This record gives sequence, C-alpha cells and structure tokens, in this order.
Amino acid sequence: MKKSAFHIRFILWISILSGLSACSESFLNDMENYGSYGGETFNSETMVTDYVNTLYARAFRGYYLPVQTLLGSWSDRSNLTTERWGMTNWVNPSVIHYTSAFDATQLVSYFGYALGTSASNTPYTRIRNGNILLEELKSSTISETAKKYARGQALCLRAMQLFDLVRTYGSVPIVTKVLSATVVGKEEQLPRASVTRCVEQIIRDLNEAASLLPADWGASEYGRLTSGAALALKSRVLLTYASPIFNRDWDNPENERWAAALKATLAAQSALTANGLDGCSNAKEWADMLARADNSFHKEAIIVKLLTDVQGSDNEYNGWERMLRLPSQEGVNGYAAPIEMIDAFPMADGKRPTDKVKIAQGSKSFFIDRDPRFYRTFAFSGIKWGYSGHPDDIVWGYRWKASEQTYGYSDQNQVGSPAFVRKMSSMETSPTENFAYSSTDIYEYRYAELILNLAECYAATGHPAEAVKWLGEIRKRVGILPGEDGTYGIGNLTDRHQAIEACLYERQIELAYEGKRFWDLWRWLLYDGGQEEGLKLSDVNTCTALGIAPLNGTHRTSFYVDVLPANYTIGEKDPLLSTRSKMGADPDADNFKEQLAQLQHFWETNFIYGQPDTPVDKDKNDNQVDIFWHSNYYIHGLGSIVLNNNSWLGQTIGWTDQNGVDGTIGWQDNETLQVE
Repeated sequence: MKKSAFHIRFILWISILSGLSACSESFLNDMENYGSYGGETFNSETMVTDYVNTLYARAFRGYYLPVQTLLGSWSDRSNLTTERWGMTNWVNPSVIHYTSAFDATQLVSYFGYALGTSASNTPYTRIRNGNILLEELKSSTISETAKKYARGQALCLRAMQLFDLVRTYGSVPIVTKVLSATVVGKEEQLPRASVTRCVEQIIRDLNEAASLLPADWGASEYGRLTSGAALALKSRVLLTYASPIFNRDWDNPENERWAAALKATLAAQSALTANGLDGCSNAKEWADMLARADNSFHKEAIIVKLLTDVQGSDNEYNGWERMLRLPSQEGVNGYAAPIEMIDAFPMADGKRPTDKVKIAQGSKSFFIDRDPRFYRTFAFSGIKWGYSGHPDDIVWGYRWKASEQTYGYSDQNQVGSPAFVRKMSSMETSPTENFAYSSTDIYEYRYAELILNLAECYAATGHPAEAVKWLGEIRKRVGILPGEDGTYGIGNLTDRHQAIEACLYERQIELAYEGKRFWDLWRWLLYDGGQEEGLKLSDVNTCTALGIAPLNGTHRTSFYVDVLPANYTIGEKDPLLSTRSKMGADPDADNFKEQLAQLQHFWETNFIYGQPDTPVDKDKNDNQVDIFWHSNYYIHGLGSIVLNNNSWLGQTIGWTDQNGVDGTIGWQDNETLQVE
C-alpha cells in the first residue's frame, strides 16, 4: 500500500521533510540554532502539533533497521552477539584495551558536546527541545486536551532519551528545565546523578505520561505514543534497573527492584490487553505482522516506526529488506546467519535441539521439525521465500568448483551459511533498486517483549512456575503444542536460575534480529559473568549461576553449502539446476512436513559443508580470533571533549579522565526508589 505524503505527515515516525508543514521545518532550524519560536508559537494547536512531530522526528530519524539501538543514534550492535559475525573494536582482543577519555571519544560519542549557539541532534539537545515545549505549555492558551496530549508525548520522549543515556553512561545529569545554551553558570553545572535518581525521574515522567496520553489515538494518528506505551516502557526500565548491570543484589528473590519491575509489568500488561493488544495467534500471523507495510494498527504493536515507499530524497525507508534479499531476488548480498544462531532454535515440540540436528555437528537435516518461528526467521536452499511480483520464488544458496581455483554460485547467491535471515521481509516490497523503497513497519517495542519481561520478573522473584506459564503463552501463539506436561517444551522448572535462563533463551528466539539481544547480554553481564579482574561487577558469576556460557572466548562460525564433488565435473555449470526444479518447501502449505522430508533427502544426497577461505571472526591477518569484551565497556566513559567542557562531571570507573586520572563515578548503587 502506498502512503501519501499527506498521510505520512500525521503518521510521524518518518522524515520531517516528507510530510510536515513549513512551520515544522522552521522548528527544525530553530532547534539547530536555538532561535526564537515567536510569542504565539505555543498558542496554536497546529504549531504545537508540528513541534511535537519534530520531537518524534528528531528522536527516530535514521531508525530504518530493526537491529538498530539507541534513540537518535541508531547504531547496529547485532555483531556483538551471535546474530551476526564480524570483529569490531568492541570485541576484538587484538585491539588495545579502551580505558581513557580519548578512547571513550573514539568508542562512542553519544553523550554530545557543548551546546553553544548551535548543536547537533544529540541526547541532551533532544531533552532540551522537549523541555522547551513542557515549559511553554504552562502558559499556552490551547485547549486542555491538546495541552495534555502534547505534554504526555514530550514527557515520554524525554524519559526514553534519559533511559538510553543511563544504558550508555550509567550516572548522568538529569535536566528537567531549559538551561542556557551559551552561558555555563552554576545552574548549568549539573552533576551526574546516581542511576537510582535517574530511574526515579524516568518513572515520574512515564507515570505522568501514562496519565495524560490516550490508550488509542485512532487510525489517522497510529504511531503516536500511548498510555500503554508509557507503562510498557516503565516495565523495560525497571527490568533493566533490577538486572545485574545495575543491581548487585540481583540474586535475591526478595530484592525490591525485582518486585517493582513485576508490579509495573503486570500493570502494563493489564492496560494493554484491556485495549486489545494481545499479539498474534499462529506462526503465519506472527510472520505477517512482522512484515506489515501498510501503516495500519496491529495488536502486537506498542511502539512502532512507520516508514514510506513514496520515493523522495527526504523520505525514510526500511533498509532491512535491501540487506536480506539475495542477488537472485534482485537484492544485494543476503544476510548470512552464524551457525550458532541457527542451531539455537528449538524443535517443533519446543525442546532444545540435540547435536543430531545441529549444523555445527554436520547435520544436513537441521531444518526438520523445528520451532515454527524457525521457518519465518531463516531461509535456506529449497524453501519458498517470495517477494513482490514473484510470490512463489524458491531460493538456493550453494557452490561448486567452476575451476580448480574458483567457485560457481547458485543463481549468483554467494552466501556463506546454510541459512540466511528472512525475518521481517515483506511480500509487498518492490524489488525496485534492490528493494530500496521498503515501507515495512519496525516494532521498537511489541507485546511479546512485555510478556517476556513478565516471565523474567516471575523467575527472578522466585516463581518459576509462573515464568514457565508465560513463556508457554509466547510459544502457544506460534503453534507449539503444550505437550504432555503442558509446558510447551520448556519443562516443569523449579529452580529460579533455570527459569531466568529459560526466559533469556526465549528472548533470543522470539526477538531475534529486533535489536534486543545485545541489551539482554549487556544487562545480564553475559560476556564475562561480571567477573573480569579489576572491575568485578557481580558478586555472583551470572554466567555460572544461569548455566550460560560467556561470549568471551567464543567465535561465530560459518559453512558454505557445497555440492558433493562426486556429483559433478569441475567446470560444468550449475550441476543441480535440473534436479532441484522438483524441489520446494512452502511454510504455508498443508503438506509442508512432507515437502521438508523430500528436501532433506535432496540435501543429504547432494550437499556437503565447506569451510570459508578465512574465518568470519578474524584479525587483520585473517587469523581466527575469539570475542573478548572488557568489563569497562558495559558502561562507557566520557570523552575528553566532554570532560574538558564539563570538568565537574567526573569520569566513570574503569576509565581515565582527560588528565590520565582514574575515574571514580560508579553506576551500581544500593539506593531505594522513592517513586512507584
């Protein structure tokens, strides 16, 4: 469905310039230059709406891939997980250990710099712009309803931004009023508040936002933040606050932080279900709702970014499809999945996979009897994966020796993995310019995450049976059967550590490739268990307690699917072109299992796994390296530019400041929240 520029204007989550009025464009300029808005600006409902729209656009500009994280700075951190391979400085053991203020600038500059007379779109700039609206609304003459809705949205966006600052830097200044952009006086020298005080402010903002915002904006305003979204965000914030990254007492089931997270999550779930948000009911609906491109309401959506397929230099499009689609489908390269990610998915009965079906153990029947979500998350040779104009396309990704030195690739699909990501690809997206104009919606927060939050809170507070119950609800939705014990393959867990692990496992599967995996690894300290010498972050090794192998010391792997050498002569063209024409498995077909069985025979008859020429996790000399994440990376230090301009802030522990002095600002405290 094509979205007009007029429709986009009211949808919000896309480019400012694609649909907002000229006054919105002036707001954009004013925000950059800190100019005057004029005496009547906030006495006009139209202009206030445009201002709010610009707040959204500033916050969500550039958010066009579901794997991206951090409000307003949409970086992809999936390569810090098993979702995608590739060494970066964050996990490369051959890179010098980042510890200094200079290194902090190189590693991440999310904090922003001195405002001056102009500023870029950074966190505190976005907070400032929201604070301007909040202050001006106090004397505004617009209707009370319009004032209420504008205030609620601004508060919600401010809370979201402060939360991302806390996730990045831990203790940060809390700014709730408009400070001078050009003069740095005592009033502007705000100290870094403790994480607890920051969370208090976030909760205050979200509580008030929930009381001001409607539960449903109606079809024409779909995409705006709702009261339910504010409550769901509160659940996410308090779950994070209770997690080991901020809570050294995380292993205590009586810990107040877990209790607060549980209470907030139950309240959010109750509010959302009362308004008709309860997700999907089968695997096809699960897949379809993640590939919606019509900008229309879905009962899974809590926070959603709507994109456009209307071509224009200022419009924003979903870039995911362009990454996923294979060259044979008019795509670019395909998105090869690490073997570790493929092998993680459960079986059809919900039980964990055995070595018998794991690619790592050489299995060529890895796609038999898997979790229904498996076939909607991955594609592989011989499966139907259609697209606009080609609804019945069967994809193939294998290679053979075209000469002694070179390979040929099926349909030019050079993908270095037996399976490649298909999740959130849409049948409606046109292949024009390699799928450049996809309008598939992105769920920044969906109902499944909230239910997973609920299960985790129950597990952490010592109620594993309740955790299993809610994990079962997630699996029930996609067609996994309850089994004889009624647990959907999870098992009757009685140990809360096992229940927490089960929750994290389910999050890995259900939320795969949605930008959530890094944050789960981060908040549970799963790179090293929080035990690195010199910066021990947990009294209890989180990996050992939960039975989860740390990522440090591991690497992502890949295999090519090669044609068995005995089945062809070197130099011939695609040796399987004729025999594969009878193959094809359609996840929507009634006889899908029978089709998969035939495909299994084809794989076992014709394929063998081949190693890539170089490892996928490698150093500059193409030598395999293992992931190594340093504990100080969990919470970043402030860069030298920030510290030179704001010397009163101090440096984070694990880092040195601009003068080479060790940081002293911690982020784990034992303070008590004063708000609910």
